[in-house]
Amino acid sequence: MADLPAASRVLIVGAHPDDPDFFCGGTVARWTAAGTVVAYVVVTSGDKGMPDPAADPLAFSRRREAEQEVSARALGVSDVTFLRLTDGEVFDTLELRARLTAEIRRFRPDLIVTHDPLTRRYRQHPDHRAVGAATLAAAFPACRLATFFPEQVAAGLAPHVVGRALLFGSDQPDTFVDIAPVFERKIAALEQHVSQAGAFPGGLHPRLRRWAEEAGRPAGLALAEAFLAVELE
Repeated sequence: MADLPAASRVLIVGAHPDDPDFFCGGTVARWTAAGTVVAYVVVTSGDKGMPDPAADPLAFSRRREAEQEVSARALGVSDVTFLRLTDGEVFDTLELRARLTAEIRRFRPDLIVTHDPLTRRYRQHPDHRAVGAATLAAAFPACRLATFFPEQVAAGLAPHVVGRALLFGSDQPDTFVDIAPVFERKIAALEQHVSQAGAFPGGLHPRLRRWAEEAGRPAGLALAEAFLAVELE
């Protein structure tokens, strides 16, 4: 599949600020340009990614949140929620599943995008695995059944059925989105994460171009983002 996946409302769940933009910023740009409403949930505020270990972690976290909000707006996303779990210490817990279920019931997407928790051939941050697993558990079956977290239902968050998920960072992708028309927008968005400039040895642009070229090769696309599709209905 090489077309833009159809969706009216998309919820993207990432472990850290810049994860949504890095893994699927081009697809987000195409969705918002087509009128799709996109929201982000960012589980941590990236407090362990400080270039200066002596810096104030709280101030650094707020800086990363601000960078994420600016970057999201550059891609057409205005709804960004931070759960503020501790960076590097995220686990697939019932508490995290509950918080993600609440966000799904609040935003009511028809498509969820998150980390592939089962990637084996690529290096994977443990927060990515935990967030991917917890998000999938929240998307099915938790968010659709009133018997899961009934206190949310009592508070007005009605159960909601999510039809599909797309997993980024997968080593078994089957869905490819052409991002050549919006590649520079993705770069411009990621450049807003100034605090993470040192995370891209050799420069952000060359690394992202190489990554996008590799992602597009199986589908015959010059530049792409790749996902594993999961049916949830």
